[in-house]
Amino acid sequence: MPFCPQCNAEYKPEVLMCSDCKVQLVPELVQTEVTEYGDWCVVESVPNELAGNILQSVLQEEGIPVYLRCHEVPYYGGVKGNIKQSEWGDVLVPVNLLPQAQASLQAYFDSLQEV
Repeated sequence: MPFCPQCNAEYKPEVLMCSDCKVQLVPELVQTEVTEYGDWCVVESVPNELAGNILQSVLQEEGIPVYLRCHEVPYYGGVKGNIKQSEWGDVLVPVNLLPQAQASLQAYFDSLQEV
């Protein structure tokens, strides 16, 4: 059975792409880089996927590994898996890089106010 490499959803053999993440499925689940760095923590919660992708890019430019965690439950068409209905998901970073990630995001948010 194929799996989505982002949300780990399992699909029927004839499906090639994750309907939620819009990525190519893989034949088997593989350990992601998330466990490579130890514990991860939320650096910012985001209202939508676009905001998550922007913050992910900001942090990756600083060399900080980033993982986006979606709160939506796979296969349920946007049903949220948590009680925070206004949030799409979280931006996670390795706990040891949290201060650096917070500083990078603060600098990014400050630069937006200058415009």
